[in-house]
Amino acid sequence: MADQRTVALFDEFVEFTRSFIVKHGLHYNDYEAVLKYVISVGEAGEWPLLMDVFFESTVNTVSYGEGDWTPSAIEGPYFKEGAPHIDAEPFALPMRPDEPGDRLEFLGGLHDADGTPVEGAVVDVWHSTNDGVYTFFSPRLPDEYLLRGKLTSDPDGAFRFRSVRPVPYEVPHDGPTGNLLNTVLGRHSWRPAHLHFRVQAPGYRTLVTQLYFEGDPYLESDSCTGVKNELVVVPEKVEVDGEPYQRVAFDFVLQPS
Repeated sequence: MADQRTVALFDEFVEFTRSFIVKHGLHYNDYEAVLKYVISVGEAGEWPLLMDVFFESTVNTVSYGEGDWTPSAIEGPYFKEGAPHIDAEPFALPMRPDEPGDRLEFLGGLHDADGTPVEGAVVDVWHSTNDGVYTFFSPRLPDEYLLRGKLTSDPDGAFRFRSVRPVPYEVPHDGPTGNLLNTVLGRHSWRPAHLHFRVQAPGYRTLVTQLYFEGDPYLESDSCTGVKNELVVVPEKVEVDGEPYQRVAFDFVLQPS
């Protein structure tokens, strides 16, 4: 038996599309161009990429909801299960010897909307290298959990880690999705630099989000429209163990389940 919600959504989508065709007077040349493009996306295996770029941020916001908690953000395609748990000082994400990039210290806090600390939360962290790629997804890197790790919040809801600062990077742009962005729409394929977080704690909804850096040139034109003002952080130049670091602090407010 057909699911009635599916039927209703499909019928509304078809009617909306038909109205759009009529409103803009689209003819067969337009129809055939769209059909050709849709086929090319499938042949290139880029449907997940196309959907991520244009629709995932909206679905993400609707799914997690808005309220007195930290906004969610798209997970993206580069999450990898099984990252190692980091439980010893100085809580550094796994890195290659002499990992390139500016040194970064992150100070995090977890609490609910009333300010009560959330102890024992597991925080998955991952981010790109200094040249904008991720381990397990780039042939230039070993298939190892580099710049990926898990941390646990203490009784005060705090956690911290050291790493290197990520950089902006382009989403795959050699196929039909990149052609649509760069050539047809005259936009770009760049994402601002960001840190990924996945926070899990009993009694709270899993929070998947990203943090961005103030001053990044792509904050206002993120190709995936994932940036939210509440998720932009301000790095501070500090000295840690005699070395120059950029320090970022952020308090995450969790949504009750």
